[in-house]
Parts: sequence; C-alpha cells; structure tokens
Amino acid sequence: MTEYNICGVMVHARADRRNQVEEALNARPGVEVHANTEEGRLVVTVEDEDRRTVADTISSFHDIDGVLSAAMIYQFSDDLNSTEGAQA
Repeated sequence: MTEYNICGVMVHARADRRNQVEEALNARPGVEVHANTEEGRLVVTVEDEDRRTVADTISSFHDIDGVLSAAMIYQFSDDLNSTEGAQA
C-alpha cells in the first residue's frame, strides 16, 4: 500500500431502518459507523488505498434499503512512503 485515503461521510437513513443500515454499512470492507442517532443520522468513515474505490463505496451507500442520502464531508489522502519514518 502506497497511498492512504480516509473519508468522513454523513449518512441519513430512515429512522426506523437506522440499525439495519448501520449493520449493512459495517459489513462493507473499510467502512466503520462511529455514531447512529435516533433520527437516523450516521457518522461513517471509509478507508482504502484507492480514491476511486472510496468514491464507489460511498456511492454504493445509496443502494442500501433505508438510506436517504450519503454525503462526503471530509477527505484526506497521503502517500505512505512520504510518512514512513516520520516521528511525532
């Protein structure tokens, strides 16, 4: 892996389907749900090596039953080779 990509995504789901949407999202590779509100808002991250794969993954959220919208709100990518050996 030479590139690291992470995106923050806000997913809005039907309130009565929010738990099923969370399960479907967490089942996808590189996807993690960090918060789920009673109103159906979910805070999600997507991580992968390829920017195109991340974009395809986010687009696929709309195919999940109960998802009303999904919007990327943050994106970060970096070349891991440039950060290897970096010290904090």
